[in-house]
Amino acid sequence: MCLDCPKNTFTISGATDISGCAPCEDGGHSQSGSGYCEKCATGKYYDETENSCKLCPKNTASISGASDLSGCDACQVEVGEYASPGSGYCSTCSSGKYYDEPQNDCVACPSGKFTATGAIGVWQCATCQVGFYR
Repeated sequence: MCLDCPKNTFTISGATDISGCAPCEDGGHSQSGSGYCEKCATGKYYDETENSCKLCPKNTASISGASDLSGCDACQVEVGEYASPGSGYCSTCSSGKYYDEPQNDCVACPSGKFTATGAIGVWQCATCQVGFYR
């Protein structure tokens, strides 16, 4: 009796036993009994319950697509990294800006304040010294 290869494996020409079912590459997925693997696009992961690729959540990223939600790598928010939903990489704020959580974006420090390297919150924007302005 023939059996299907398990999910996330495939065989093109059939297999004599389960060892002939090849695993999908990193980020790939397949239904059981499949003859090929699919891969989600950058910034997406495969949601098995809905059988579709979905956007990685805010502040996570996937360079080459992920086979499940755990493949969306978390940004290091504590050091200023952030990402919009569906991103392929994490970004950091440039000098003079700080990360604004509600907007999920970099925002300019308030007037009279600055940051030399980018900041993870408005509280890290320093006050300009006397005689200097921003």
